[in-house]
Amino acid sequence: MRNYEGFWGDSMLKKWFGTHKAVKQWLYCALLAFSTTPAFALVYDLPTNGNDIVGSNQYANVKMGDSLSSFAQRNDAGYYELLEANPRMNPMHLTSGMRLLIPHQFILPDAPREGIVINLAELRLYYYQPGTNTVLVYPIGIGRPGSNGSWGTPVGQLTVIRKKENPDWHPPQAVIDDMAKRGIALPPVIPAGPDNPLGNYMMRLSNWSYLIHGTNRPEGVGRRTSAGCIRMYPEDVEALFAIVPIGTKVTIVDQPFKAGWLNNQFYFEAHVPLREQRLAYAGHYDDLWNEAIKNATANRAANVDWNIVHMLVKKQTGVPQVIGQAANQQAVVAAAVANSPVVASIDPTVAAASTAPTVAAASTAPTVAAAGTVPTVAAAGTAPTVAAADPAVTAANTAPTVAAADPAVTAANTAPTVAAADPAVAAANTAPTVAAADPAVVAADTAPAVAATTDKSAALNG
Repeated sequence: MRNYEGFWGDSMLKKWFGTHKAVKQWLYCALLAFSTTPAFALVYDLPTNGNDIVGSNQYANVKMGDSLSSFAQRNDAGYYELLEANPRMNPMHLTSGMRLLIPHQFILPDAPREGIVINLAELRLYYYQPGTNTVLVYPIGIGRPGSNGSWGTPVGQLTVIRKKENPDWHPPQAVIDDMAKRGIALPPVIPAGPDNPLGNYMMRLSNWSYLIHGTNRPEGVGRRTSAGCIRMYPEDVEALFAIVPIGTKVTIVDQPFKAGWLNNQFYFEAHVPLREQRLAYAGHYDDLWNEAIKNATANRAANVDWNIVHMLVKKQTGVPQVIGQAANQQAVVAAAVANSPVVASIDPTVAAASTAPTVAAASTAPTVAAAGTVPTVAAAGTAPTVAAADPAVTAANTAPTVAAADPAVTAANTAPTVAAADPAVAAANTAPTVAAADPAVVAADTAPAVAATTDKSAALNG
């Protein structure tokens, strides 16, 4: 469930006060007023008993005048995770009352559950708050793709070494040089205030060039829009800043494919890989999703339906789906798959297939075992490889404009203007003072709108 109660769950309130609605509402307000846990975060109890999944997916209606960016911020979601989860939605043509899926169920990244964990591929930050047995989840913006890779956010182990409220911004030389090519001379220091792209809060990491900070352009959250830093919504970074101590460990990973357990059911979550991985793997991601599944089954064997895995790798919706069950369980996984509204809405044939009595026959595929002696996932899957099933990926990677292509988003959205830029971004970029107010405006501004938007990037920076 989406939990705004901080340390106090609904079950505890029921135990003390029964189901008296007025009492519970009053106590919720009191707890939010005095708790050190931020009210804007998605706060979940850490899973136990070998489980890996938190949260639940939700739906919300678009309001009159919403852009996808404003809708995303109101629901504490990222721009591109909404595009992934709603592949038939055209962000340029939102209508009042339109119902969108908000993907607030997550498989926790394959990383130590301590400190801050950032998964670049899903544009999301996880904070395992010490002493609370909870995890807080936030959407983020990350470093944009660059021709030489200089703008990307690096993976690795870092530490929070400094915190600053109302920070000045000292533009890196690379940004100063980049802006000079566009005829914009940046001052050596941008003071705190509304024109500062760092926003009101900043946490410096042990790699001195990289920060976790707010923004004066929230429409860039959930995209690749920065010069390498981690960007957060203003309300989110304010809350996180208050509870993260100096010395907190920061682990940055890049995992577009994740797998994990919820009781006896085995789940898989597939995101659109970042441009760097698309180029490196040329659309053939077998090694990546194979590794994710093998790691998740290192201590617990699973019977996997490889046809569903291949479908999810191709669709890349970012929504966890059941792909199998514990090898020692007799329950049929078909019912769980058939009852998943997301799978059914993405590919209606899945629900139909799941009703066949032979769905459980997926367990006849080689079992992914804990001992690590079982054949690899690629060998176990008998369906055609994803690269063959998704020619758009291969074609995009061989075209001269490979950096611009994001086949999972482009192909999934059938409306011709799906890849167009968010109106809020486009409008902001047409203002003559944008460059001065947002000094880190980037090369993406001069590229076609499709190139910027379909690579989890936006025509803005900060």
